[in-house]
Amino acid sequence: MPFAMITGGASLICEGILHVLVARGWDVAIADINYEGAQQVAAGAKGPGVARAYKLDARERDDVAKLVGELASRHGRFDGLVNGAGGARGIGFPRMPFVEMTPDYWLRMIDANLNTVLNVTHAVLPHMIAAKGGSIVSISAGRGLKGGKNAAIYSAAKAGIIAFSQSVAQEVGEYGVRINTIAPGNAEARWKKSNDESRSPLGRNTSAEDVGKAVAFLLSEDASHITGSCLDISGGTSLH
Repeated sequence: MPFAMITGGASLICEGILHVLVARGWDVAIADINYEGAQQVAAGAKGPGVARAYKLDARERDDVAKLVGELASRHGRFDGLVNGAGGARGIGFPRMPFVEMTPDYWLRMIDANLNTVLNVTHAVLPHMIAAKGGSIVSISAGRGLKGGKNAAIYSAAKAGIIAFSQSVAQEVGEYGVRINTIAPGNAEARWKKSNDESRSPLGRNTSAEDVGKAVAFLLSEDASHITGSCLDISGGTSLH
């Protein structure tokens, strides 16, 4: 079975990704600083694949390197990586005007949303290069495509994920490694109220399953000639 790792796995979006991958026969390591949440998400995945939960703070490079090394030894290779760690209001970053933000706020936001992607990608890439193949999908956001009021640093970090992924995709393509991003918008989340109104022309919020199917496509051989792309999954709310 192919093997993938998902960071930020306790989130609702990553739960949707996990369910789709396990149902399609992937073995998945689901890692999150919220280990109990990751365990609950892993336990709910059904299919021929297997999900296992791991505790990980993706902001900590040494911890990332240790877990990636353990997983590489156990599975022999990384077929896929989903960088899902990050967030804003759901992990305690309130929206506010840029002039009210402090440098500490900037650094913590960038650490959670961009450095996590850098840390895990940096640790996994050598294994994919050695294996001459692999696919990485990093979760950006609609705010990373066009910015948003009272979300300047979050938007900047998510935009950084896209540019970073496009850059590294050009470096590792010769090794058969593909790197893409997904920008969910208008998406459901655990911290949102269930009756939040959709702004989508399609009449509903973006579901975790919507994102999961898109990720599964980019990880698969059906997307074998797609790299450096950013796929907008927002139901038409993040037009760019």
